[in-house]
Amino acid sequence: MKISDDQLTNWTKPWFDNQEERAEKVKETVKSAVQSQLSDLPIRVFAKGSYPNNTNVRNDSDIDVAVELESMINLDYASGVQFSNTGLDSYTGISESEFKLRLQKAVETEFGKSVVDSSGNKVFRIRGSDKILNADIIPCTTYRYYYASSPVSYNQGIQLILNKPDGIRHFNYPDQHLEKGVSKNTLTMKRFKSTARILKNANSYLSENNTRATYPSYMIESLAYNVSNLIYTGNSTWRDILLSGCEEILEYLKTDEYNLPETSRWLESNGHKFLFHDQQNWTKDHAKGFVQAAYNLLAN
Repeated sequence: MKISDDQLTNWTKPWFDNQEERAEKVKETVKSAVQSQLSDLPIRVFAKGSYPNNTNVRNDSDIDVAVELESMINLDYASGVQFSNTGLDSYTGISESEFKLRLQKAVETEFGKSVVDSSGNKVFRIRGSDKILNADIIPCTTYRYYYASSPVSYNQGIQLILNKPDGIRHFNYPDQHLEKGVSKNTLTMKRFKSTARILKNANSYLSENNTRATYPSYMIESLAYNVSNLIYTGNSTWRDILLSGCEEILEYLKTDEYNLPETSRWLESNGHKFLFHDQQNWTKDHAKGFVQAAYNLLAN
């Protein structure tokens, strides 16, 4: 089936017109619940993911809300850097498991146990509440990567708290994700986020019509993030932007990732983590499979 130009234009739109307001309401409701039960702890509550970044589509309808324990900082170091270089004192506060348990009780008290699914390893899923939209509550701590031997030489993000650690750090950079997305959108005449939404909608369309699993939403957004600004600004139609962008992505995917200079490797939309690496949730083959399918869909 040919995807019309009108359909592409329709796919540029967010699933909800008032997505920022919806995300804000969910965040404030969760924040109120947390403050009433965990007021003794330094906690930051904020929405993350596709809603605050204005790239959500129908299949991104759940809102992610991070609850960050700011007094606990999980540390990671570049080679040659150690704890003594950070200027921090040793941590003596609440444990990750105790914090997560208290947060679970606060969420269940606010929304009711019947709508809170705490069986997952990472998040509390709220489904069917009459107070807020469906949401994933993400317990986390502050995360810092020290890239040099100085107390101010670090990148700061969040690290998820797992019930059953798997030996891998699950961290990300939501603040930088928001900042980089705004900057990219400005530099591309506000075409980057619209293009990301088209590609996400194409992902859903392909899944629904070809009975295959959808590819990760954040992978798709990050692929669009790495497309050259000139492709966004130098083409006049959505179809031309998409086809030229897919061609550029497919060319990059032919490269040997680990033989590239670090400055030439593509990054996630947060501008800090490599898009492809051994512990990533997706591979270049996943990216190639999606981009080739999207190109074929849009080229016909």
